[in-house]
Amino acid sequence: MNAGNSEPGGETKVPRPPRRPVLILTACFILLFLLGWVDYLTGYELGFFVFYSAPVGLAGWYLGRWPGIAVALGATVTWFLADAFAGAKYSSHFSFWWNSTVHFAAFVINAVTIAKIRLELDRRDALAAELKSIRQALRVTANVSPVCPTCGKTHRTIAPSDLAEFRNLSRHNPELDAVICAECRSLKASEHLPPL
Repeated sequence: MNAGNSEPGGETKVPRPPRRPVLILTACFILLFLLGWVDYLTGYELGFFVFYSAPVGLAGWYLGRWPGIAVALGATVTWFLADAFAGAKYSSHFSFWWNSTVHFAAFVINAVTIAKIRLELDRRDALAAELKSIRQALRVTANVSPVCPTCGKTHRTIAPSDLAEFRNLSRHNPELDAVICAECRSLKASEHLPPL
């Protein structure tokens, strides 16, 4: 059971309210602007690199991998502009490109890792909900079964209310098909279960 729609890369996309991503992305870029301004004010000699990871992480967590990468690119450009306006000088073009590439790579790693952690947590929550549902179905099945599932001894007769609860549960849980007889399975498939 997936928490949402699957993307081609096997990644599960969690549905989100339509306006929320735009607001979060806007907030991330505003935060980048503010960080860039503070970075400019403190000068290029003081490293401010780690603080740019905050909006990148927020975008990765709430919006996913690709918006996180977009904010990572924005963080790299903001860092470069703050240093350039603060008067940073490089001895060669290689040094400039090297620093820019390393910063961008670090931001991308942050964005992708945080998005993956969020995706895995969402999958875990979906699997936990599915497991809880299956356990509930098995409890009901064990309660209405006239035979003990462990030892096979007959332990009681089935009350009509228990049978109705099991019938309703079996209609909505295909995993219970293995515990009902072949006749009920075929009747269930046609949705013509006999009356109680």
